[in-house]
Amino acid sequence: MGRPMTGATGAGRWTAAAVLAVGLAVAAPPLTAQEGELLTLHDRSWLCATPEDYAFALVRAEEAGPAGAAAVQAELLESKQCILIVEDDIEDIMAPFVEVLERRDGRARVRFTVEFYKRIELLHRNITRAAFSGWTGDDRLRNYHQWLTGKPQD
Repeated sequence: MGRPMTGATGAGRWTAAAVLAVGLAVAAPPLTAQEGELLTLHDRSWLCATPEDYAFALVRAEEAGPAGAAAVQAELLESKQCILIVEDDIEDIMAPFVEVLERRDGRARVRFTVEFYKRIELLHRNITRAAFSGWTGDDRLRNYHQWLTGKPQD
């Protein structure tokens, strides 16, 4: 189900992300757009500490373009402002998937848990769970069933 945490983008990226997640963690009751709707994120969604950081990330990413995308990602992660959530991360989000805590000016404060697996021996593995909470765009949320099946939910 998960992917191993190896290489330069594995453990180091998620160690910094865990620090960001701990700094962003909140304890608030979730709000959903529709009762019972399961949500997830679109590929390449920014998750940021504040709505202002989210706006800054969008501007920096647009200015840098595809050629400078990796540098912007590294800069925002290093400064503990934002992390870019990609498809591999989305696959590891655990139920209840993405919970909306608050909505403000086209942005949503969300929380979710990601589970990571690291193989230790043939039959043993280390499982780590990290809780993330932060701001993203309302337009970056999508129906989980639609993402999973590629079809609208009945």
